[in-house]
Amino acid sequence: MDNYLIINTTTNIVENTVLWDGDTNKWSPPTGSIGVTTSVIVAIGSTYNSGGVGIGTTSGNKWIVA
Repeated sequence: MDNYLIINTTTNIVENTVLWDGDTNKWSPPTGSIGVTTSVIVAIGSTYNSGGVGIGTTSGNKWIVA
């Protein structure tokens, strides 16, 4: 099991976290959201930027803290 962040695909905001094995036959994120696993701690309310790197407050970061 891995820790997945549940991200709203419209806003790119982290809405929740779940423990999940990634098997969509057993469970999948709600409609309009995706699950992303990460090795870093990210808070609910943070913004996901798939093209960025690291954690910070600017658009160049993958996780933009709230």
